[in-house]
Amino acid sequence: MIFSSTYLDMYDMALFVGYSIYLSAIVLPPVKLFQALLIFSIVLFTVQLSKIFGIILFNRLIKRYQRNIIRAPQVIGVCYLFLALIPDYSQIGLWSFAIFWMLRLIQGVAFGFEIGFTINYSNMNFNRSNKRFMYYFILFSGEIGALVSILFNRLLVDHGMSVYMFDLFWRLQFLMGCLFILVNLKFRVKHRRTMNAYTEFSRRSFFYTLKHNWRYILLRSLIISLHVCLIVMVIFRVPNFLHLAMGFSYARINVILLTVTVLGFVGANFARILALVYSPVKLMKIFYILVAIFSLFWIIFDGNDHYYVLWVEIAGFVYGVFVRLTPMVLYRVVDFDVHNRLTGRYLGNILAYSVFGSFAVLCLDLSRVYSHNFHNYAPSLIILVVSLIGFIALKIYTKHFTQI
Repeated sequence: MIFSSTYLDMYDMALFVGYSIYLSAIVLPPVKLFQALLIFSIVLFTVQLSKIFGIILFNRLIKRYQRNIIRAPQVIGVCYLFLALIPDYSQIGLWSFAIFWMLRLIQGVAFGFEIGFTINYSNMNFNRSNKRFMYYFILFSGEIGALVSILFNRLLVDHGMSVYMFDLFWRLQFLMGCLFILVNLKFRVKHRRTMNAYTEFSRRSFFYTLKHNWRYILLRSLIISLHVCLIVMVIFRVPNFLHLAMGFSYARINVILLTVTVLGFVGANFARILALVYSPVKLMKIFYILVAIFSLFWIIFDGNDHYYVLWVEIAGFVYGVFVRLTPMVLYRVVDFDVHNRLTGRYLGNILAYSVFGSFAVLCLDLSRVYSHNFHNYAPSLIILVVSLIGFIALKIYTKHFTQI
């Protein structure tokens, strides 16, 4: 049940970050490429904000929601069903997009309820090892959801299907989401009595965490925002830019993606080897500075003109480094001033992925609408800024923590 909720949330985000542009041919066919990118970025950002709103609303209505804990999955499933059956642009015009956006916002609030429920349930009176397992299991579920979405859509795009076939496959994916949530409902109903115990982590405790630990949550989210930006801007979006805007063949894009994957693996193991000799915190600070310097020099010396693919591959390596260093730094520290640390960790991840990640995509597409150029340096500039912010956040964060 916990797996299905987290899996679907990240599947949903990966689906619309990476491949929503292909949906524009169905719901917004008259719109130009730059405009379509921006419109779907706005949709993504507002939907991710609605998830945050849903988490807060869940905790305000926690006693009322206890009476019917299957309501949010029902709403998510119904929205997926309507999205699968929604008429396309040729049938009802721009109303198709308006309905699409409205359903996505409603679904975002329902996802917020599910995320809030997951956070509260995982903070029940389990022992320490079970809580640790629950935390890593939730992170793992999200990564699996994103991976499945990327692989499925990569295969779909590679076959160069017609708009009609894209339409059918998008509807199929919405139906798959609906079926997956039915599995969630089955377990939810079966274990209803156990699920009701989640209120032991009360609304008061949640809002206490927000009020007193907001700096802790914000710093953690800023620290992981670099590799989140690398995910959403480079790994999710770049293949589609290479295909739609730069005319790369599917075969070449797949080779690039394979190279990025291998370099990510190399980067992760490189960081692990260095961590045997040096402190992970010092390594992370050094890599923040190196990434910032590299981004600055890349902009100054016009690296995108001749070495755009090299930049993508280096981004894959950097992503691997930070994916490996992040748990070494953030999950092996003790804060003696923070209560409900587990909740703070969840909220930090949610803030980074839902808000900062989608905001980075929005800034990226705004820059491309302004410049009408896919070769601009907005990605490098965003990574430069996020690297510096991450470095400052890590410096502040480590002042209040003692490494185990």
